[in-house]
Amino acid sequence: MKILLICTLLLLSSAIYGQSDTSAIHYKAQADRFFEKGQYELAKQNYQKAQQLPSGDTDDYINAQLEASERCLGFLRSIEELSKDPNSHKALFFIYEKILDLNPKDSLSKHAIVQGHWQIAKQKYGQAEYKTAAESFKKVIEYPDNAFFAEAKSMIDSCEYYSKRLTEGYIAPEVDSVATYSTGLKGISSIISSNMQYPEAALSKKVSGKVWVSFVLTEKGKVVPESVKVVRGIGSGCDEEAVRLIKMMNNWTPAYLKGRPVRFQTVMHISFNLQ
Repeated sequence: MKILLICTLLLLSSAIYGQSDTSAIHYKAQADRFFEKGQYELAKQNYQKAQQLPSGDTDDYINAQLEASERCLGFLRSIEELSKDPNSHKALFFIYEKILDLNPKDSLSKHAIVQGHWQIAKQKYGQAEYKTAAESFKKVIEYPDNAFFAEAKSMIDSCEYYSKRLTEGYIAPEVDSVATYSTGLKGISSIISSNMQYPEAALSKKVSGKVWVSFVLTEKGKVVPESVKVVRGIGSGCDEEAVRLIKMMNNWTPAYLKGRPVRFQTVMHISFNLQ
């Protein structure tokens, strides 16, 4: 009888312990699913429930996951506060990346990073800040499974192309504001009147008129010497003299496109008048 009673108690104890262990495993599995989805409050609650039940070797794991959930919740509170500041995107990216360090499967954080970099990249591209735009597009393609991946990859090539053209001779076809001489028309007239050497051949032949000259100005408002070309001349040495005078005009306010100085091609005339 005593033996039967002891066996019964052992069976009951085993059943109760087994049920507790099963519950701990259930809560742990549930918590893991919530954690992977970025639902850290629910993950925390389930890890706490699992922690309160016998779980054998999983105690260390549950403690570590509980700590990770707490840290992610702290990061999310920081994100909520920083989101009120429109200039906090760098700090936000840093925090989202910290969350991904703890949980690489957090799709919500990945989406926030991709979306943020995509918006910045498009904005900078529209402002002709191609190098900065390319950096953000490259961040987008660090996460292959996103809706912007293919377009971002293509835009990187576009950024590199336009960035190179801006620094290696690109001439803006259209600008928001054209280049102007820093001291205005009076400054141009002063350079011409102070430096013009009326060609002897033109004087002897009584040649006068306007020489039209095309030239390129750099982003710093300097004439590119090799770009100075006569588009309509009058000959007798006047064309060469007009080119020489244009090359002396190196104090321009550059043309601007989307807030940035750009290379600009323009045409102006030099008048040769016999007195």
